[in-house]
Amino acid sequence: MSRFHSSLSRRDFMKALGITGAGIGTAAAASTTFKDIDGMITSGAAPKRPWWVKEADKATVEYDWSQIERFDARKVMNSPMGPPQWVSTEEWARVQKIAADNQADWIKAGKPGYTLRDHALYKGAIGGEGSPGVTNYSWLGPQKSPTPEKLGTTAWQGTPEENTAMLRSALRFFGAADIGVVELDENVKKLVYTYPRVAPYKRYEFEEVDKGYEDDEKWVIPSKKKLYVVTIISQSSIDGYTTTPSWIQRAASDNTVRLNAGILAATQEFLRTLGYQAMAGHERNAIGPAPAFAALSGLGELCRNTQVLTPDYGLMIRAVRLITDLPLAPTKPIDAGIWRFCHDCAKCSEACVSQAIPHDKEPSWDVPGGWNNPGKKVWYVNAVKCQSTREMLTRDCGLCMTACVYTKKDYAGIHKVVKGTISSTGVFNSFFKNMDDFFGYGTEFGPNYNPLLGNFNENADDFWTSPIPQFGVNSMIGLQNR
Repeated sequence: MSRFHSSLSRRDFMKALGITGAGIGTAAAASTTFKDIDGMITSGAAPKRPWWVKEADKATVEYDWSQIERFDARKVMNSPMGPPQWVSTEEWARVQKIAADNQADWIKAGKPGYTLRDHALYKGAIGGEGSPGVTNYSWLGPQKSPTPEKLGTTAWQGTPEENTAMLRSALRFFGAADIGVVELDENVKKLVYTYPRVAPYKRYEFEEVDKGYEDDEKWVIPSKKKLYVVTIISQSSIDGYTTTPSWIQRAASDNTVRLNAGILAATQEFLRTLGYQAMAGHERNAIGPAPAFAALSGLGELCRNTQVLTPDYGLMIRAVRLITDLPLAPTKPIDAGIWRFCHDCAKCSEACVSQAIPHDKEPSWDVPGGWNNPGKKVWYVNAVKCQSTREMLTRDCGLCMTACVYTKKDYAGIHKVVKGTISSTGVFNSFFKNMDDFFGYGTEFGPNYNPLLGNFNENADDFWTSPIPQFGVNSMIGLQNR
């Protein structure tokens, strides 16, 4: 049975922390106006963020723009062109043979998480092989909506702040969870890939033109206008992810990918009718690395598994990006204590069956392989180990994401107290991680769920008898702060 909530009372939990009564000052260090825990939970330091999420001048992870150069995404291990560059042909053939055999054996045996109906859910979520519902990303969008000229008017005019608020409302309406905005300046241009992760392998080019365009060889980004990168995040289903490793978890991920494709196209048409361009990179990891853009624009903080960890949604997100010439107000990076918490937690690395996520206390500037773009001090994931294991698990694994302390249905007020405390002090970080383990959050047994060793997630079948919200997510998360 899946476990998401604790019956431990708020008062008992605060007693355990030693911050009830007079001791409450530790958790409330970020504000002198709170008179009790309920005040801490319900009050907000800013209209769009919980009080414990603070804006910062730069992302909490250390980075050095002088070391960062534009990167060829064909080098990453989850690109079809990646493995031959870093793994021998014989080794990769062995991995793929194991993957094919496992898929056939597990579906025939009806292993938990790998039954026929689990596989059907995954194929339905992604829309089948080569589905236009997933692969309909295009540089300028469908281009079927009318332009202002066709409607006999001029382009929309608003302040950058008004435009950002407008765009966020539109994206929420289309199905996104939130957006972040960063100006495409000379440094940020270094994050734009030279080539995308998957075919067609056209080059991303900056040219001194007014409008973006594409031809048979390149996608062109206009340099004559001030441009902005908008990162769009959408929720993935915790109910699906807690069945990991399984095809249900893969379905939870790919369902968000499919929905993001529609959100992206809708946004491109929305901006076209307003009189602006929206250039959306090819496929879901296009234009540039989602964690970098998301961290720079304040959607979350980089975390130990090198993804972006959001205060409201944890790791249960998938992101897409677009470049637009609509004047926008950039959103600032945040500091919610997440990066500091990862130094003391390492729960994701404990759950990683491939042992690809470092256990080290401190991050490093040293990259493990050419599949990484240097210039940031992080816990670099060994992508060869990670991707090889994901392949053999029939092409996906969400153990690290599900194990994360921030991945939970945190409807209970105590979870907000924990997040607020983490943002103010690191004294209780190890305690919170241990309590998360004790109450069985995430995937309870971590690395013990390893189908490669015959240990399947027996809870996967519960997915089919549990009440699932629309799209598998709670769309109200975060709205109390807006």
